[in-house]
Amino acid sequence: MADAPRKKRMRRTAEERLADLERKKQEFLVRQEQLLAKLEAQQRRLSQTPALRKERIENQKRLYRALAQLAPHWDERQVIAAVEKCLSEDTEAMATRGAALLAEHGKSRRGRKPKNG
Repeated sequence: MADAPRKKRMRRTAEERLADLERKKQEFLVRQEQLLAKLEAQQRRLSQTPALRKERIENQKRLYRALAQLAPHWDERQVIAAVEKCLSEDTEAMATRGAALLAEHGKSRRGRKPKNG
């Protein structure tokens, strides 16, 4: 064993050590962001009670029903473009008009649904 040649120690340059530290820093930041996202998701889940979740889902359904009645031929791109155009409008007036439209068009129909075909 004494006859085996010894490996020479390879000294790393300062640039290599700096690059290694920067890589470790980036890996740490990525892990930290993932952990924060996980904690925020847990916080959101805990803050959403079943009643609030049910109300949010019902409001989404009302929105989709109103959109289907007001503009049945529009797709998502056209809806987004219309929303972008309305961003400069008065928010209070739009909120009252939107509430009236949701009350008028967003209600679900009662009774049996017709069978298709």
